[in-house]
Amino acid sequence: MNYQLLIESYSLGVPLSKQEVDLLIIELDTQILNLEINKEHGFLKTAPEYICKRLHLRKDTYWISCLAEVIDKNRSPERSKTRGATVIDALLSKGLVVG
Repeated sequence: MNYQLLIESYSLGVPLSKQEVDLLIIELDTQILNLEINKEHGFLKTAPEYICKRLHLRKDTYWISCLAEVIDKNRSPERSKTRGATVIDALLSKGLVVG
């Protein structure tokens, strides 16, 4: 599965199925667990400007943050913290964003 294609489709107004959201959650959890590896190998890339704009995110937002945003818009958090906030905390802890 290419999560970026699902995000792009969603940003164009195509609704996601429950199964697609479940797969996106697995992808996000995997990316968070592997943030250090992704950082070392240059896998943390920014999403294209048009995707960020359609998701109402700032220009040059990481794909991982777009992923979290799409999940948060499609599934209420089961905990008090959104997935977007979880991603920001993980990025902060690795020094990938400045608070």
